[in-house]
Amino acid sequence: MVLIFTGHVIQRSFFYPKPHGLPQVVSLTAEQLLSRLQAVLETNAPLVAQSLQAGLTDTQISALEAQGGFHLSKDLKLLYRWHNGMSTNSVCGLLPGQRFLPLDEFVREKAIMRQQLASATTVQKVGLSVFAGYMKSWVHVLDDGAGDGYFYDPERTDAEGAFFYHMAEVRYYVWFPSLRNFLSGTIERGLTKSANDLGSFWEEQRERKLTVETNINYPYVHTWHRIDLPCVLRLNV
Repeated sequence: MVLIFTGHVIQRSFFYPKPHGLPQVVSLTAEQLLSRLQAVLETNAPLVAQSLQAGLTDTQISALEAQGGFHLSKDLKLLYRWHNGMSTNSVCGLLPGQRFLPLDEFVREKAIMRQQLASATTVQKVGLSVFAGYMKSWVHVLDDGAGDGYFYDPERTDAEGAFFYHMAEVRYYVWFPSLRNFLSGTIERGLTKSANDLGSFWEEQRERKLTVETNINYPYVHTWHRIDLPCVLRLNV
C-alpha cells in the first residue's frame, strides 16, 4: 500500500508538478474584473459578448458541484455566475481558439468519462491512471477543441497554481497566481486590441516579459515571467 501511494505521488509530481515563486495576485476583485471584461467585450468583441450564455444561480452551481464531485473557489463561482460559458455552436471563444465551456457541459462530459472508465479493461484503467490520472480533479474552463486549454484544480490553492493553461502533448504549463490575473491580462489585451487581435494574447506577453530561465532537475525547465498583466509562471515538463 505504501509503495502504491508513493508511486502515485511520484507520478503526479512528474506529470503535474507544483509551481514555485508565482507573481503577486492582482489587487482588483473578481467582481470588478468581470464587470470590466464585460464592458471590454461589448465594445471590442461584440460577437464574443453575444456568444456568452446567461450565468448560473448559486443553487445551480451547488447542484453541479455535487454532481461533478468538486468544489469551486469563490472566484470560479463568480465566473459562472457572470456567464455559463458559450454554446456548442459558438463561432468564437473567450480567447480565439479557446471556448469557454459551460459548467453543466463539463459535468456531463465528466460523467460520460466515468462511465467509459467503468467499462474499460484492467490494462486500460492502469494506463489511464498512469498517464492521465493526474488530471482527474481538474475542471476544464476554456477548451481548444483538442482537450487542451485552461483548467482549475479544486485540490490546489491559488498559491499552488490552481488556475493554469495546459498542453498535454508537450506537458506544458502556464500557471496563474489566480483566476483574477488571467482576467486582468484578458482585459488589458482587449483594451488595446480589436477582437481579431485577441488571439495574439500570449504574443504580447512574450514582448512585454522579463524572463529568467532556470534548469532544475532534468527534465524540468523552469521559466519565470514577470509581466505587467497577467503575471504568470510557465513550466515545460
